[in-house]
Amino acid sequence: MPKRTFWLMTGVAVGAGSTLWAERKVRQAWQQTTARLQPDALAVEVGRSARQVAGSAGDRVRDAVSSGRDEMLRREEELWAELAAQGVEPEPSILVSPAHRSNTGRPAVPAGRIRMARLRRPMAKSASHLGN
Repeated sequence: MPKRTFWLMTGVAVGAGSTLWAERKVRQAWQQTTARLQPDALAVEVGRSARQVAGSAGDRVRDAVSSGRDEMLRREEELWAELAAQGVEPEPSILVSPAHRSNTGRPAVPAGRIRMARLRRPMAKSASHLGN
């Protein structure tokens, strides 16, 4: 009989201890949840997440503008190369100062500003110049 009494008391002690431990954990979780759901805490959390979203959105926009500008300049160089191969030259009036020229001699696009250039094609000569 003493063995049964020992195991009964051990079971009661372990059961009561685990019940108290579980109750304490549930109470702590409940208090933390209610603290997070208070209006002041919600406002702080919403503000923090809004700042993070706004910051990352700004970074994404800056990255998109930068990559768009790089792609635009790359494509412009391709177009200038194609036009040079066709014998088309820019008008002298659209050339900017030597400080703003690229290393290819063509006008460089000033930072933050895009200029549209009028192009001059070599004039085709009519038959009248041959004296006919």
